[in-house]
Amino acid sequence: GVLGSLAAGWGSDYLFKGRRGPINVIFTIGLLISLYLMWRTPGGKILIDFIFIFFLGFFVFGPQMLIGVAAAELSHKKAVGTATGFIGWFAYLGAAMAGAPLGALLKKTGWESFFIILIISAIIALLFLLPLWKVKAISDPLED
Repeated sequence: GVLGSLAAGWGSDYLFKGRRGPINVIFTIGLLISLYLMWRTPGGKILIDFIFIFFLGFFVFGPQMLIGVAAAELSHKKAVGTATGFIGWFAYLGAAMAGAPLGALLKKTGWESFFIILIISAIIALLFLLPLWKVKAISDPLED
């Protein structure tokens, strides 16, 4: 996770000149690929499971870290707190849904539906992120 956050920050700053959208899209595609491969690869091989878990963490934490940054950079300087608070609210809502509801679904229907739900969620996230590909920050939120 930490490596994904660092790579996402570095990539958005240096490869895309401060645009957060492209890295979020690329990482979400990486997440989709990792989820699909983990779902379709037979389990039981610890090294392969470890590699998949590494890539899942890598690709999840990049966008998780950059979404708050993007919200701050794309907001008017007087609305930065509101924008980041709004993003945080959705993060907590997502965390709440990932606990008991997904656990109950997994217990009732098994891993197949669990991976399908995660892949559908990642596709929805990708669709929301795609319009941000060319968007640049409207201002530096730290400016006076």
